Amino acid sequence: MRNTVILFTTIKGGTGKTTICASTATFLVEQGIPTIVLDADVQQSLSRHRKRDLAAHPDEEIPWQVEFLNTTDIDKVQVTMRKIKDFPCCVLIDCPGNVQDKALQVIFESADIAVIPYELNSDSVDATVLFAELFRKNFEAKMYFIPNKVSCVYEKRGEVRKAREDALKALNHKLGTVTPDIRLTTLLNGYSTLDTYNYKKRTVIREALAPIIRFIQQKSK
Repeated sequence: MRNTVILFTTIKGGTGKTTICASTATFLVEQGIPTIVLDADVQQSLSRHRKRDLAAHPDEEIPWQVEFLNTTDIDKVQVTMRKIKDFPCCVLIDCPGNVQDKALQVIFESADIAVIPYELNSDSVDATVLFAELFRKNFEAKMYFIPNKVSCVYEKRGEVRKAREDALKALNHKLGTVTPDIRLTTLLNGYSTLDTYNYKKRTVIREALAPIIRFIQQKSK
């Protein structure tokens, strides 16, 4: 297994960045791909979630490790990013939502993949395009854009259709790859950092992650 560093990042709040990071970790492990997670978000959402999960289920097996990475300590971030490049596994990093964070440059420069979730509305698409254009000018990681929380109820509305068309036109093949949708479903409204996936949950995210899995597999050949 060759090392692959995967970022989960965006400038738009509420798009499900942390949930998708945790879901991807679980999915990769279930595919037999060694995976660890770094929680680089100052809110420590993922780290705190793991602590709550373990407090509620202390006997559960831990499917993947998560460690907090303090981005206020630039020297430590630089050392950590050098070390993880030698890990024979996928390293997932839940990035800070604040793009002004000075440690982000160090993290972004080390990445192979940047996973950028967005919602199908004009504001989210516009913000994603701006972020992607800035990212592409400065970093080499391959970008995957995941339309997240897509509602079947509202999908036929004009705004949703326009947002999808705008995203495909601005992002797909020009700045990166737009993946299939992650549908809005109660299956992924919440998440556990300890649970394995049943068939329905696995099906919800399999297609969206398929292009990313292919990249990982090709890199490992």
